[in-house]
Amino acid sequence: MHTELPIALLRTFDTVAEANSFTRAGEILHITQSAVSMQMKRLEEIVDRPLFQKNGRRFHLTPAGEMLQEHAHHILAAHSAAVAAFAQPELVGRLRFGCAEDYAARFLPSILSDFRKAYPRIRVEIRSAPGHRLYRLLQRDDLDLCLLEGVATGGRVVHREAVVWATARTGRAHMLDPLPLAVYDEGCSYRQWALEALQREKRAYWIAFVSPSMAGIQAAVRAGLAIAPIGRSTLNESLRVLAPEEGFPLLPVSEVSLHQGPSAGNEVVACFADYVGAAFQKIGV
Repeated sequence: MHTELPIALLRTFDTVAEANSFTRAGEILHITQSAVSMQMKRLEEIVDRPLFQKNGRRFHLTPAGEMLQEHAHHILAAHSAAVAAFAQPELVGRLRFGCAEDYAARFLPSILSDFRKAYPRIRVEIRSAPGHRLYRLLQRDDLDLCLLEGVATGGRVVHREAVVWATARTGRAHMLDPLPLAVYDEGCSYRQWALEALQREKRAYWIAFVSPSMAGIQAAVRAGLAIAPIGRSTLNESLRVLAPEEGFPLLPVSEVSLHQGPSAGNEVVACFADYVGAAFQKIGV
């Protein structure tokens, strides 16, 4: 085996593994599918073992691929941190950033703390609201950058979130007929996917609880008042996932992506977008 693992190849590999698609990875990285294939072939030559195993038109990581992905996360995160440490602290400016409440509460404090240390002269103003409201603000040019989930197409994907049905670990709400649901306001993709899935199954339901925040929805589920479609990474010890064999159909995987405003094409916005993307990769949610 060669002793060096080029950062560019590791970044492509990690993108392929996360996207579960050579084609989608090429779209994210803005390179052709053939270029992705050539890079992955080169990486397999370097580590001297197969990283992908095909199953029809799909593929999954081999044990060696899974091991390399774990190392790649750490290497890429360390590389991004090193670049940031020697980046341009003289960058000066103001950035208006929109982020949904649940992501703002879970991830933004550490991201902003580190960013301010690296770029003390960039002022980041945060707006927290449901995604569809943030998107309207972005379109009106009232925000420079937004972290959106399931609201708009395109953008730079920084995370993929499996959406699951959640119920209280000791509750019985999932056994009721009609099903009581706890959901976000109108316009939320989680809400739309859940209702469409139940309608396809001809399953009776009613909206028992509506909240603009993940904390409110979790509280309703934890109290046994309802079940809810939530992101898997937001599950805690008081909740459990309802499986298809229990009568709850699989829900889509949601893409969390960064979107720039109409006039936000500047170095400050690009710098913060890169920092957020690297931070999500480092967090590994």
